[in-house]
Amino acid sequence: MEIVELSLKSSNTFVNDLHKNKLPNELFFSYNIHDENVYFKRIEDIKRRSFKRDQLVDYLKGYSERFAKRYPKMIENMERLRDPNSVVVIGGQQAGVLTGPLYTIHKVISILVLAREQEEKLNVPVIPVFWIAGEDHDFAEINHVFVSENKLIKKRAMKHELDYLKKLPVSDIQINDRTFVNWTKEIIETYGETDFTNRLLEQIEKCTSRADSFVQVFEELILEMFQDEGLVLINSGDHRLRELEKNCFFEIIEKNSAVGQAVQKKQDCMREYGYKPIIEMKEESANLFYHHDGERYLMDRCSETEFKVEDLGLVFSKEELIKLVTESPERFSNNVVTRPLMQEFLFPTLAFIAGPGEITYWAELKEVFSLFGYEMPPVVPRLNITILERSIERDMKELDISLEEVLERGTEGAREAYLHAHTPVEMKPLVDGAKKEIGAIHRQLKQAALTIDPSLEPLLQKNAFLIENQLDFLTKIVDRRVKEQNEVELSKYRRIENALKPNGQLQERIWNIYYFLNKFGTDFVVELTNLSYTFNDRHKIVKI
Repeated sequence: MEIVELSLKSSNTFVNDLHKNKLPNELFFSYNIHDENVYFKRIEDIKRRSFKRDQLVDYLKGYSERFAKRYPKMIENMERLRDPNSVVVIGGQQAGVLTGPLYTIHKVISILVLAREQEEKLNVPVIPVFWIAGEDHDFAEINHVFVSENKLIKKRAMKHELDYLKKLPVSDIQINDRTFVNWTKEIIETYGETDFTNRLLEQIEKCTSRADSFVQVFEELILEMFQDEGLVLINSGDHRLRELEKNCFFEIIEKNSAVGQAVQKKQDCMREYGYKPIIEMKEESANLFYHHDGERYLMDRCSETEFKVEDLGLVFSKEELIKLVTESPERFSNNVVTRPLMQEFLFPTLAFIAGPGEITYWAELKEVFSLFGYEMPPVVPRLNITILERSIERDMKELDISLEEVLERGTEGAREAYLHAHTPVEMKPLVDGAKKEIGAIHRQLKQAALTIDPSLEPLLQKNAFLIENQLDFLTKIVDRRVKEQNEVELSKYRRIENALKPNGQLQERIWNIYYFLNKFGTDFVVELTNLSYTFNDRHKIVKI
């Protein structure tokens, strides 16, 4: 494997300006990630805060008890969190089936790489932590992967008998081992059988047998891939975590209206600078979820002292809500606004690894962090990676098409130019001319026929339509023949686009890591992680 870097412009203007250091940084972030001393400054700020380190470590070890014997380095890293000088590099994602799109793996790699790098520089324990959004209830977002079948990209979703429970947290969705394994086999079959297929399927089956829920399968698969890295997992959907989170919930309730105002204030600021906020929030949103009968409902604020769950017809006074949090904290969870606060409350965070969307919405929360007396941790863009197979690189060389062109625009333009250059006669202008001439002749014939029998009008119109259709059919037939004659070259354009810009998106947003594990072996992720990466604004191309 080797890495080359490209400069690719993001479709997100805010992210582009962050990369280019063009933002009015102090308005949106507490730290400038372009400052070479940023992590030293962050360490000093963390030292002024206190954290419930022992309680956090005890909780993490308790939750991870089923992993302890298999992944001792993870347990060692948890213990290192007791050190008052220790910090974490953290990032997170939903628990996608088979780990979801490639960007989930890229985010884990980013966390591990930055943690290693900064531990060496700062000479303090830096623990890599992955936050699994297990409380998320949108199963449709995580229940599928994309595969390539019959030259088409198809979405293959895993159905579940509890699909009707639209608001059930993913952590609570139980998994049927046999159904999941059979579905996985169907996915792997689309990749083609290799020397690694059977071992890979055995590994997935073993991981699934150890799990009860979709989140647990995700945990097992991630730890299997990164088993020697000491990656610490936290499942935000675990009910036992709520005991540690109580005090943060109390503060969110006490400062509830101010939280909403702080978000709106920063969103207004973003708009003034020409940026587009992405958090959608009702003015009366309490930015908390209430759990009832296994499902999750958004709470609203009626007034400074009253809250409601409209879908359930429930109303609580502030005092009643605080009592509920005290006695049953598992009935509550965070939304997109309060989750980052909870993360900051729990962990001494050196840096938060963020995807493009997260970068924008975290910037909308700067005033919220300040409201709670926190400095927002450095928000570091995750590594953007595209994996380039040798066969695809060879196709690109043969077609004389550049990597930048493919990643920015896809191959359609180049493909159409190739077809144009290899079409001896342009049929469309000839057919268009024929339509005009035949149309003029047909109008004369029509006029003559109507003098004999005016009732022939509908039939003559249909006749004109059929003649034009036949000319269109001729165009299609010739076009098809041209494509068939050039199929060998055109198939290369398809392969390139499917591999690097599938469905018009970057590879990391569509394809799944198991395609590469099946093709290159179960050590593929280890090799990918151990490459030499630099956190800059450049897109990483990994040639394999």
